Amino acid sequence: MKYFIFILLPFSIFSQNITGKVYDSDTTVKGIDVFNLSKKTRTYTDNYGSFTIQANMGDTLSFHSIFHNKKIIKLTKSHFNGIMVIELRKTINRLNEILIQNNIKPKAFNPSKEKAGLKEQIAKDIKSNPHLYGTSSKYGLDVVRVIGLIGKLFKKKGKNVSIVPISHKALDSLFSNSPFFNDELLTNNLTIPKDRKQLFFEYCETKNLDKELLKNESEIILLDSLVNYSNSFLKIIEASKKK
Repeated sequence: MKYFIFILLPFSIFSQNITGKVYDSDTTVKGIDVFNLSKKTRTYTDNYGSFTIQANMGDTLSFHSIFHNKKIIKLTKSHFNGIMVIELRKTINRLNEILIQNNIKPKAFNPSKEKAGLKEQIAKDIKSNPHLYGTSSKYGLDVVRVIGLIGKLFKKKGKNVSIVPISHKALDSLFSNSPFFNDELLTNNLTIPKDRKQLFFEYCETKNLDKELLKNESEIILLDSLVNYSNSFLKIIEASKKK
């Protein structure tokens, strides 16, 4: 009996959890992949950038996401004395540097300029057509109609410019076949719930994204657009829940 206690004792002493918090230049970061390279275990940061993972002194942890540079840290005794703080550098911050260096001007969409008076116009439409905003939608407010209205109100001007927009079907195909644009990116990084996937693609279609962005060399520009649109899409969903 004592022999078995002697064998198990080292594991009970050194096996422990380490807790930490992940930041970038703006705020705490959720959805960061925290991987223990020594134990081959994984977890993700929560909505507040916090994580807990089993680790021993001497283990190696890696931290990264599609939007942040990877950071690898070998654990020492000091890392277990409190909350481990990790700061990651955004990869997306380098987008403008890349575009400037290659003399490419991004097709900017300025929500603050284009969407002035949005709430007032939607409120008027709801008042004029209350039957179209009933509670039949499972989200309460008819989100699809609101998204469609936004698309009509704020379509890009300049109809003389020949642009073939990306359809929601093309986006669905992209996320089904691309090794880069996949469901993991959609849910963990863009934080789009699985049951809103198709609705998000329909929302992106209203933005008239140029089909040329589907080419491999334009991946980073398309990604930047999807990041912006996912943020505005989630705000609309949250607003619809409150309604």
